[in-house]
Amino acid sequence: MDVFNKNLTSLREKINEEAIHDLRVAIKKLRSSFKLYSELIKKRHKKLPAGIDTLFSILGKHRNIEMNKKLLLSLGGKNAVFVNPILVYLQLLQDQAGEYSRPSIQQFESGQLEVLTNQIETGFANLNNEEVLSKANEAVNSSLRRVEEDLKHFKEKSHLVRKQLKDIFYQSKMFHGKGLFTKSQLKILDTILDHLGSVQDHEVLISNLKNFRKTILSKTMKEYSMIKRIEERAKKKKDDLLEKAYQATEELLAHYEKNDPEKSGIETAETLT
Repeated sequence: MDVFNKNLTSLREKINEEAIHDLRVAIKKLRSSFKLYSELIKKRHKKLPAGIDTLFSILGKHRNIEMNKKLLLSLGGKNAVFVNPILVYLQLLQDQAGEYSRPSIQQFESGQLEVLTNQIETGFANLNNEEVLSKANEAVNSSLRRVEEDLKHFKEKSHLVRKQLKDIFYQSKMFHGKGLFTKSQLKILDTILDHLGSVQDHEVLISNLKNFRKTILSKTMKEYSMIKRIEERAKKKKDDLLEKAYQATEELLAHYEKNDPEKSGIETAETLT
């Protein structure tokens, strides 16, 4: 909540990329904590307060375009003459995303969220460590089973895998070395998440390039074919990242299950305490 409020205040003064990134990470961590809390406390809460998803989504659009601009410069190579008009196009999109994000930023009331996070903190304080760790391990293990299932259709479900792994990553780090994953495994998991995040960045770039090419250009123009080649480079890079993420995830799951005494990867609360 401290990070969330600090960056929300910063964005109310001025839209800036660092505050957008940090606020969205804070929301992801709050979501993961809330999911774990819901499992442990069994309250009726189904989701975080209204407005948090809208704030997360609209700021995500803004950040996606910022990442697109950086990727385009790296993929464009020596073709600056073709890249510059697209950068202008992306900047216009980003400006519009910034304008539409302002009301969500200004109108968001963090009071409800503060009440809920205080409730979460109190709820955890009323449980003993063994109970918390055991239930947390069950939640992480359940997420891992879903990841294993989604791995069968990884290309189509990579975004879902990323969301599951993100929860696993944050929830595992809450327990300061007593969770299911070792430090080295968490490092591998972080790398997988970086790959999958970059996959999404490339997907968004490909979509924006395609829209620019089909909406503005004629097929007979040399710019059309050049931008299409940049799209192909982006697709190749995306596929390479997807393959790396798939192999690393498969290896992580295999290693995890191999070391589990009950074939599920869960260390019992007794062995951890």
